[in-house]
Amino acid sequence: MPARAEPPSPDADAILAILSRPDDVDLAELVELVARICDSAAAGITLQRGDEYYVPVTHGIEPLVCSSDDTFCRATMSTDGVFVVEDATTDPQFSSIGFVDGSIADARFYASAPLYAPSGAMVGRLCVIDPEPKILTSLQQRSLEALALSVTKLIELRLLRERPAPSAPEAGQAAATVVSQLAAEVSHDMRVPLSAIVAGVEMLADELQDYPDPAVGALLTRTARAADRLSRMLDQHMELSGVLDTLKLREVNLGTVVEQLRGDMAAVLESAGASVESAELPVLHANPDDMYSVLLNLVTNSVKFAKPGIPPAVRVTSARSREGWRISVSDNGVGIPEHRRRDVFSLFSRVDDGVSGYGIGLATVARIIAAHGGRVGAEESPEGGTEIWFEVPDQPDVVPGP
Repeated sequence: MPARAEPPSPDADAILAILSRPDDVDLAELVELVARICDSAAAGITLQRGDEYYVPVTHGIEPLVCSSDDTFCRATMSTDGVFVVEDATTDPQFSSIGFVDGSIADARFYASAPLYAPSGAMVGRLCVIDPEPKILTSLQQRSLEALALSVTKLIELRLLRERPAPSAPEAGQAAATVVSQLAAEVSHDMRVPLSAIVAGVEMLADELQDYPDPAVGALLTRTARAADRLSRMLDQHMELSGVLDTLKLREVNLGTVVEQLRGDMAAVLESAGASVESAELPVLHANPDDMYSVLLNLVTNSVKFAKPGIPPAVRVTSARSREGWRISVSDNGVGIPEHRRRDVFSLFSRVDDGVSGYGIGLATVARIIAAHGGRVGAEESPEGGTEIWFEVPDQPDVVPGP
């Protein structure tokens, strides 16, 4: 008999309030996705609250509350990884619980992965059940664990949004806080579709591993790498501090980053008739995914703000600065009026309301470069468009790049 559970924690109460909202589409989609990936009839987010287990977000089964004696999760709350029961009717630990004996469900198969509170304490599980015995593949187990991590991060975001806005003594500090928090929230929200993309690519790669056309495998590999890079970028943007000491600095070949960018943006560049050229670029002491994010925002802006009827021409150049390197991204687009060149790096600032966007990209660039101890600026380019530059100082004791 398991030990009696502790009284409900403040974490559990706050998280239960978050999970009980019927309009949270993101969580509902994740639960449906995990059921489909694991080929299971039902799935749910289970939260331990004292001696009871709440299942407020479900797919294939109605939300419910049950005692610890009737749930699989009573035996899994001390398991950090994936827990699998292939056939509960043959396991004396589970054969008589309500989820198996028919009083709640007729489950024979069960699998789950842990969910955590911001404090680090395990508070529940992401679970799948099925009336037939099953064996999860290693890919399905990895997907279950990855989606449980997505649920954990979404819960963190929901709790973050419940906090009152902090008061800042200075306007600049307040603006930095808003930019950082917005970056974290956008990153959290993007986790849901990204999880679906990663799971889909992995399953396609598994199914098509013997496909005769090597181009298919190459495309899947490239997509998987891009998704992995995006995942790392999101993880970094979810860190609200943006302090240099927390960045993982290494030697970054900026020329290689631009080549990756050209490949990832190939369809967009071709559609716009755009070109991206680069002179010889240096090795910076920086975070590689942050540098990718900075250049992605700048090149995307150059393509977006092209002159009508003129193909965008983007050029990335570099020059030694007093403390490190100055990198410039210039274009032949519509340009930025001189009186607006300072405030374009502010959150929600937009030069042209007729072009889609939210005024977040350049604010993100400024935040990342500031975290690296650098600075940014905007000027008129030699072609009459815009030149956005940023400076990154040399940093000692960085990890050598690959």
